[in-house]
Amino acid sequence: MEAFKRTVINNGYVIDPANKIASQLNIAIEDGKIVEISNKKLQGHREIDAKGLIVTPGFVDCHIHEDPYNEGEDRFEINIFNSLLRMGVTMAIGGNCGIGPKNIPSYIDAINRLGIPINLALLLPHGYLRKLENVNNKYERASPKQIANMKKRAEELLDMGLLGISFGIRYIPGIDEEELLEISSACKKDNKIVAAHIRDDADNVMKAAEEFIYVGKKLGIPLQISHIGSMAAYGQMEDFLSLMDYHSLQGVDLSMDCYPYNAFGTKIGETTYDDGFLERYKTSYASIEIAEGKYRGQRCTEKIFKELRQGAPDTLTIAHVMKEDEVDKALAHPNVFIASDGILNNNQGHPRAAGTFPKVINEYVKRKKIISLYEAVEKMVYLPAKRYGINKGTLSLGSDADISIFDFNTIKDNASFEKPVLPPDGIKYVIINGEIALENNLIKNPYLGRFVTKDK
Repeated sequence: MEAFKRTVINNGYVIDPANKIASQLNIAIEDGKIVEISNKKLQGHREIDAKGLIVTPGFVDCHIHEDPYNEGEDRFEINIFNSLLRMGVTMAIGGNCGIGPKNIPSYIDAINRLGIPINLALLLPHGYLRKLENVNNKYERASPKQIANMKKRAEELLDMGLLGISFGIRYIPGIDEEELLEISSACKKDNKIVAAHIRDDADNVMKAAEEFIYVGKKLGIPLQISHIGSMAAYGQMEDFLSLMDYHSLQGVDLSMDCYPYNAFGTKIGETTYDDGFLERYKTSYASIEIAEGKYRGQRCTEKIFKELRQGAPDTLTIAHVMKEDEVDKALAHPNVFIASDGILNNNQGHPRAAGTFPKVINEYVKRKKIISLYEAVEKMVYLPAKRYGINKGTLSLGSDADISIFDFNTIKDNASFEKPVLPPDGIKYVIINGEIALENNLIKNPYLGRFVTKDK
């Protein structure tokens, strides 16, 4: 593919919350960086005419579940990365919920050797550390020696450029206060972030949040509470957000993310579905949709649920149990970022992996008018990039040229629970590291993405 020395984007309406910009401006790119921004038309070797379009920093998805890397065949099994690119995401953060690549060093090496469709950073998953120490029973407590070894390994892995540590406290209920605090303390040296899928949800969410917030209080490190819709959108959201605001005012450095759907997705074998979940969500088996396999598209019965939980525990499911108005409250809060929590297996799963960002604009900006376009862009680019300390989410001079260009009038999500990877409408261009990765919904170059570390 031809490399252009200078690319210019003319006539677009530029929204860049990092610099408090919202006006018609023109942008020049050289060597993967933004080198000029002007209110005068710019000249270049390649011109993108963005007349009538919105130009923003590329969307930053701070909570995804990354595609696996096949070491034997030296290739990535691409599912979610393509879907993210098609909805305008140029930068994502994986390794969330305590779950991540099987071999982190080789995964990072493969990204930089082979290239992937988007830029990617990683959190260090707590589950990865437990596997290294052979603590394989998720209900089991780790010994003091195992915890000390995990902390040492965490410090070594964080030095490879990982942005912080993630916990899936819900998924590894054997974790206790000592393990949570000791491993989190590895982030103190560089003030890196600790993110968590907290221990419990629904009526038990407040106690679970307090458990995690104690980490920030004790250690003085930044916290990220993951996908709060799936944790508190059952009638608790107002009180939950009030609790978060209270702790923020007390000096705890915390923020949250949420996706714009009132159904969550997880594997049927996870602890989410341990005994008592029907009572906790005040629901029935019929609210659980099977997202893959022989029962794909069907709602659960007790028989199907037990069959899959025992015989196919990795089967992805969608739980239609959350309250839409509670999700709305979360997304409107100024300390909540947009993140997909996307995960796909053989291009099956929850539509959030392919629809989140266009859905926010189409539904929450245009239809419901809950937030403005400027606020949406801020939640989708600047706030998460700033929070995780990466040189993304801005169009400042010298910043990485990761840019999304879309038609505000036509942008909308098409992904559905029946067809979860349908690409959206309205995404005209996606530029990654100064080169066109996608044009008019067609992927032009799927190898532009690189591994991203915290900005020095």
